[in-house]
Amino acid sequence: MEKIRMASPLYILREACARDLFGVLERLADLGFDGVEFLGFFGHGAAAVRERLEALGLQALGNHVPYSELAAEPERTLDFHRQVGCSYLTVANLPEGELEPLAGSLKKAAELAAQRGIRLLYHNHARELARMRGGRRELDAILEAVPAPVMALEPDLGWMEIGGGDPAEYLIRYRDRCPVIHLKDYYALGSLPGDIQDRIPQPGDRTMGCFEFRPVGYGVLNIARLMPLCLACRPDWLVMDHDMAYDRDPYGDLKLSLDYTRELLRVMAAAEAYS
Repeated sequence: MEKIRMASPLYILREACARDLFGVLERLADLGFDGVEFLGFFGHGAAAVRERLEALGLQALGNHVPYSELAAEPERTLDFHRQVGCSYLTVANLPEGELEPLAGSLKKAAELAAQRGIRLLYHNHARELARMRGGRRELDAILEAVPAPVMALEPDLGWMEIGGGDPAEYLIRYRDRCPVIHLKDYYALGSLPGDIQDRIPQPGDRTMGCFEFRPVGYGVLNIARLMPLCLACRPDWLVMDHDMAYDRDPYGDLKLSLDYTRELLRVMAAAEAYS
């Protein structure tokens, strides 16, 4: 089994990042992560971020960038991320409307990105699984309109399931298009409302299925079932992702997620060697 790098997202630590981004990076390095997926750089320059990452032995998986920013200043945006050391750039907040013009614009950006060793990604949430476009799920419509050479998929397995989709189906269908995979775990009772993403409740709210984000391996997402399908995608990175720790320590949650994922991979590798 090839070694897969493990990254922490910064969304769960967004408030701490606003106060002290470099302090957050130091904590994540101490936890044992291989890299981070940024959510902006909180006023820090590219050179300073790269220097800090190198000092800590961390890699920059990538960053989330609004489509409007990438479309308006593609070369400046991509040059900044190349200097940081990002291999991927997740295009966020795609505009509504026709997908064909969007695909053309992204194709130009993807060509510029490839020249800099960067690959564009699309990260799904629940809404792209819950909404329909042209008689099919919105996520499928986007991925069909924007082909794999232009934009790869960064599947968020938890959001897929929360939105009513089957993560296994997407991992199989897009096996050659998933270089980065988010393992988002959660807890819920019964079916969830389609707009749950827009009004995430506090834990225990029975009107919202008692929904709660959980560390990877501690919720209802069947990670053990999905992991062989993840590995079949030959991903560069697995991301231990959940959005809120509530009254728990977010670093503690991230450590639980990292330890669970590494132990699961260890057990799978041992079983493979034994067989």
